[in-house]
Amino acid sequence: MSRKKVEIFWTGGFDSSFRVTQLSRCDVDIQPYYLADNRDSQEYELNAIKKITEVLRNHKDTRAEILPLITVSVEERIAAPEITAAYDRIHKNQRLGTQYDWLGRFASVHPGIELGIHEQAIEFINKFGSLKTVDDPDIGQYWIVDKENTDKDVCLIFGNYHFPLVKYSKPLMRKEYIDGGYEDVMNLSWFCYNPVDGKPCGVCYPCMCTIQEGLKERFDKAALKRYRTKMWNRRIYQIKKPIKKLLGRTDG
Repeated sequence: MSRKKVEIFWTGGFDSSFRVTQLSRCDVDIQPYYLADNRDSQEYELNAIKKITEVLRNHKDTRAEILPLITVSVEERIAAPEITAAYDRIHKNQRLGTQYDWLGRFASVHPGIELGIHEQAIEFINKFGSLKTVDDPDIGQYWIVDKENTDKDVCLIFGNYHFPLVKYSKPLMRKEYIDGGYEDVMNLSWFCYNPVDGKPCGVCYPCMCTIQEGLKERFDKAALKRYRTKMWNRRIYQIKKPIKKLLGRTDG
């Protein structure tokens, strides 16, 4: 009898690497996919995946087979006009990252692929519908879109995923990494979109989320200073904006 194959998007980041680590302790075959988009962090992400794969393959608790990473180039992205149209309709009124268009198109031909997110997309789905729980004897609990109670366009974009990290915060993942003896894997993960001198920048969206969720130790002093400066400037802008409106000013 063949083992279950679990397909998963793996960026080398904190969250997706955590999920691969969880799966490594299950009696399954893990098929990771990396969807390239030529961003500045791509080299760092692929390097993190390579190093983490080596660590996990040699870990004493690993039961899974981690299959070779499949990298999908921009040119190889799957066309699914109905999903792109759904994304465009939603994006007119709601902020939603462009990656959810091409990730959703890929998932349409890989139904059940795991997406290791726990915040933005989950909040978005719950705004326009709901999730339901699935208990799997081989890989544990995950969540799927409740298609009977969710907006049709949201179903088109998110309806093919399994979401295994709905109940996790970054501090909880950090604790499980360390308690399980995987601190080396955690420290090899990469999440920054715009590295500065080979280190996390502190001001891109993933960096800011990581800092705000309590993982400041992943950053050097320069990155934390950039983060504080950005947050200060943002607060000043929010203060100035209503004052300008009150005074009838539109200049900078």
